[in-house]
Amino acid sequence: MKKILLSISILFALNIFAQTDTYKGKVIDADTHEALMGVNIYNTNNQSGTVSDINGSFEIKANPQDNIEISAIGYKKSFYKAADLPQIIQLKPTASQLQEVIISADRTRQQRTDVPIAITQISPKELEETNPITLEEVINKAPGIMMIDLGNEQHSMSIRQPISYKSVFLYLEDGLPIRATGLFNHNALIEINHSSLKKIEIIRGPYSALYGSGAIGGAINFITKDPTATPYYKFYAMGNDVGYRKGGVLASNTFGNTGIIGGADYSGRRNGYREHSDYDKYSFFFKMTNKLNDKAYIKSSVNYIDYKTDMTGGLDSLYFYGKDYTSQYRFTYRKVKALRYYTQLVYDLNENNQLNSRIFARYNDVAQNPHYRIKDDYKPWTGTGDPNLAHSEINDNKFYSIGAIVQDQYTRKQLKLTGGISADYSPSSYNATYIKVHKTDDAIYDYYQVTDSILSDYEVKLFNLGFYANAEYKFNDQLKLLGAFRYDNISYDYSNNLGTDAYSGVPDTKNTFNAFTPRVGAIFKANDYISFYANYGKGFRPPEVGELYRGVKVPELEPVYYDNYEGGTWISLLDKKIIMDLSYYYLKAENEIISVKLDDGSRVNQNAAETSHKGFEFGVQLFPVKQVSLKFNGAVSEHKFIDYKPKGKDYSGNEMPGAPKLIMSSELKYHPGFWKKSYIGLEWFHVDPYYMDEANTQKYEGYDIYNLRIGKKFNNFKVWFNILNLTDKLYATSARKSAWGTSYRPGEKRSFNVGVSYIIK
Repeated sequence: MKKILLSISILFALNIFAQTDTYKGKVIDADTHEALMGVNIYNTNNQSGTVSDINGSFEIKANPQDNIEISAIGYKKSFYKAADLPQIIQLKPTASQLQEVIISADRTRQQRTDVPIAITQISPKELEETNPITLEEVINKAPGIMMIDLGNEQHSMSIRQPISYKSVFLYLEDGLPIRATGLFNHNALIEINHSSLKKIEIIRGPYSALYGSGAIGGAINFITKDPTATPYYKFYAMGNDVGYRKGGVLASNTFGNTGIIGGADYSGRRNGYREHSDYDKYSFFFKMTNKLNDKAYIKSSVNYIDYKTDMTGGLDSLYFYGKDYTSQYRFTYRKVKALRYYTQLVYDLNENNQLNSRIFARYNDVAQNPHYRIKDDYKPWTGTGDPNLAHSEINDNKFYSIGAIVQDQYTRKQLKLTGGISADYSPSSYNATYIKVHKTDDAIYDYYQVTDSILSDYEVKLFNLGFYANAEYKFNDQLKLLGAFRYDNISYDYSNNLGTDAYSGVPDTKNTFNAFTPRVGAIFKANDYISFYANYGKGFRPPEVGELYRGVKVPELEPVYYDNYEGGTWISLLDKKIIMDLSYYYLKAENEIISVKLDDGSRVNQNAAETSHKGFEFGVQLFPVKQVSLKFNGAVSEHKFIDYKPKGKDYSGNEMPGAPKLIMSSELKYHPGFWKKSYIGLEWFHVDPYYMDEANTQKYEGYDIYNLRIGKKFNNFKVWFNILNLTDKLYATSARKSAWGTSYRPGEKRSFNVGVSYIIK
């Protein structure tokens, strides 16, 4: 009997001892090797668990035979016996976009289907398999998006708006605007470091209730790579037959509680098919994460861009349709230097409350001899002026920023509350010098003469203080309501360094703008396969600095407000073999800022236009078999002037220029089972005809472009081969008509692109 009791005691002690074994490991993304934070590690036997930290690390106590479930939204689940848990657990992303994790909706991680907005994610896998030269190659894969290539990464945008150079789009990096309010630049994405990108999230429609000014047509959040949990080194190079070259290196690792990642990248062009089209871009990126304790971590990031390009400008119809790529501009250029830094502290106050705070700084310098400022002295409609003389300027716009965002999030049962405050102080300066330009008899602007005439020389101190709040309440598994608002106070303190009789003769002045932007929405999940959402949002943008202070007096301008009504649905059919993301929107703008001609012949900016924008956006994914996927993304849209009377002409009821009825992209991709770790993709991008002018007198015929992409991995090597513009189509990415004539921005000719990367891990 004593022996039996002793045996039972020993077995019981061994069982108790086994249950207290501690198992450690790290969870990483199988594709990117980044450490995954917030992954659930769950013991299904004793129903206990933990989550991975900022470095992907975790500890869990279990019996060796206990079943451990590893799960995270957007990833396939993994199952192990506790004794078989590997030191490094690699999770594979799911194919379904309905299971994506997004962070742009309220600056925190949540599932795509939990937010009542139109949002699309460009995944790390899409970026990896596209290997883009320019960002529009991936951004234009999203529904309703048309990023316009103006050459060498210069661009404009169209999201629920016609092709636009206005400040109706907001560009962010890791949730922070890359430029200050009032200093929008339609070429701002030049300042994005492509090699630092992990994924891209695109919100369509106004989202000012969170991000403030500029988030009208949409907001694009470029999310950068995080450190890997294990050593990772990547070397890459690519080039094509039309002068493009690119190369770089990326390195990452985690040392104890500290993770680091950094990279350097060069891209450029020499002797392209267009004359005067060389460029160079140097990019540097560094990020560090540090786990302070079980409740807090810090993340810091630095991005630097040094860019210079020739500016080729557009071509008139004779040059364009004749395929004559001789540049009409022999000296124009754009130089950009951009430095951005932030440090983020995340602290769990308790199990229901998380504090997220950031400080940030920016430096930006854009120096130009811009082709678009060149204006002929000769006026063909009057027959007056010197045909060999033109007028232009050399200008330089600089700003630096310091600021902070502090956000608190409280979650308890069905309720989620988020509130924050943001402050941005951004002094800027602008100066422009008049130049005389010589124009040849063959319409070539071949040289210029600098004068001592200063057109502009001013400084503006910009300050933006914002408060925002967001509330979500989940009534049950089917219904959730959301409400949010933001209040902004924006001030410009302007100082003119010229006399008030100069061209830029605006006297020293201060302007202040206040804006209140609400948002409400609801989500109804009928079942696991279909859900519906609806929302109303208000967006705004204050007058830009250039709209206020470029003339001889300060116009009386108010912020432009936009009302957006939207509804949509997500549908999953046939065990996720068919996935649809559909939305319809109606966006109306009042008090649009336009240039109005006065009775005395002068021109001034006024809030004097109303526009309407409506459309149906669709994203459809088909997975007929395991190795094949087919995607259709696009939008059917209508953009019209409701009330628009510039310079005494009435364009009310006309379609807005640069507004095709249909834009669509599709992609057929095949991952051959017989050819492991490879892919073949065929892309099609379609743009309908659209009017080139406000009077609706002339249309551009639109275009269809096809791309072919092939890639293959061989152990640590990857090679890829892309043929862009497969049929060598002559097309214009942008076409405009004005009193000076028509201008076409030619799209890239057919190019053969080859790349290789080598990864050590």
